[in-house]
Amino acid sequence: MSSLFARGTLPFPAGPSSLSRRCLMSNRYVIVGITAVAALWLYIDRVCLSILVDPIQRDLGLTDREKARVLSAFFLTYALFQIPMGSLADRFGPRLVLGLSIAIWSLVTAATGFVLGFIALLGVRLLLGIAEAGAYPAASVLVKRWARSEERGRFSSYVAFGGRAGGVIAPYLTAALAVALAGVGLASWFAHNPSGQNWRGVFVVYGLCGLAVALLFWLIVRDFPPGSAPSTTEIQADPNADWHALPTEPTKAPTTFARQLILLSRSRNMWLFGALQLGVNIGWVFVITLLPTYLINAGIDDVRQRGLMQTVVLFIGACGMLFGGFVTDRLRARLGPRLGRSVPLGATISLCALVLFLVPALPGAWVVVAALGAMAFLVDLHNPTIWSFAQDVGGKNVGAALGFGNMLGNLGASLSPVLLTEVRDAAGWNAVFVCCGCSFVAAALCGFLLDATKPVDAADA
Repeated sequence: MSSLFARGTLPFPAGPSSLSRRCLMSNRYVIVGITAVAALWLYIDRVCLSILVDPIQRDLGLTDREKARVLSAFFLTYALFQIPMGSLADRFGPRLVLGLSIAIWSLVTAATGFVLGFIALLGVRLLLGIAEAGAYPAASVLVKRWARSEERGRFSSYVAFGGRAGGVIAPYLTAALAVALAGVGLASWFAHNPSGQNWRGVFVVYGLCGLAVALLFWLIVRDFPPGSAPSTTEIQADPNADWHALPTEPTKAPTTFARQLILLSRSRNMWLFGALQLGVNIGWVFVITLLPTYLINAGIDDVRQRGLMQTVVLFIGACGMLFGGFVTDRLRARLGPRLGRSVPLGATISLCALVLFLVPALPGAWVVVAALGAMAFLVDLHNPTIWSFAQDVGGKNVGAALGFGNMLGNLGASLSPVLLTEVRDAAGWNAVFVCCGCSFVAAALCGFLLDATKPVDAADA
């Protein structure tokens, strides 16, 4: 039985001393840290295709429409499996779900280096979306279990920053690695590459690194803080302590998947939450899908310079993630649970729309990159509020609640490259930026209407 406690599959016995409890809870920073590392590789494996898609298109003989469908395929299955994977995290624990997810998506990433045509490439991108779908819902469950309510925004921002950091380094790292692996027989023996870039080897290297992260995550992470249920003596000694922020009933049976779907679909909050993310992703996903193609059309021919410019945009955005957790926690304390969540969402997304509307009037590729960086900063600034809102209203269904919003949001991400490619072909790049701005306007309206005081299931509040 003690081995079960050690593996984290059963809750630790309640009632350690207050000092011991505080020491054990300090481990939450380690848990958040390794989860952030997992998020980093999540984004590296997700984003690297966009910087390699043009040599991949040449080597596999893809049309522009096939390229757009490959870029959107990941987001389709990523969206559709958000709720099922989030439900699994609620039921079986985030350690198992996220640990397996990291291992599977790493194997799929490595397999991308061996594709021979459009169908195979489309298939591995669809599989990657399924494998990564459980990552953020499971991470959100983990954050809620290990963080106190006043820490949720900051802890969520740390994990999400890990993902954004992966997005920041992925373009330049991927471009540099593709150049460095030129001529190296790492999957390049599998097929002839007229582009001269060993993109196949890049995917193999990333897959192997991801497997190492999966092993590290499994060895370190536990589902619950040790001794997470406080003793009666502790509660009587300090009745004002935030004991409710820790999971006092980890063995309670979770809501069934069917019941979760009913609860989520009945909630006005959840539909607004999902519509907000749908609108945001239509605009933001341009940065990680079509930006390199836009830069080629703008006269940036060197793959490393394009990787650097995409990295600059994502780096500026990631800085917003660092501040977003503190902003949402501070505003919640000052404005209360409702306005403290809705105001930062509506305000930051409105500013995103303004920036996109101004882009067509800007001169030069680097000026556009700076503007897109400002947009990405505002998106990442509000991202911890998204997580915190799901944790506020989700009850014991946090994974499914975040998954519901992510599902609709990533349907928007899947639509984005296909829609924006058609808009570009019909009316040019300026129309693309206007379209993105309009999607942000619709998302901002949804953000202002959210109410974090109305849980998905009042009985779970």
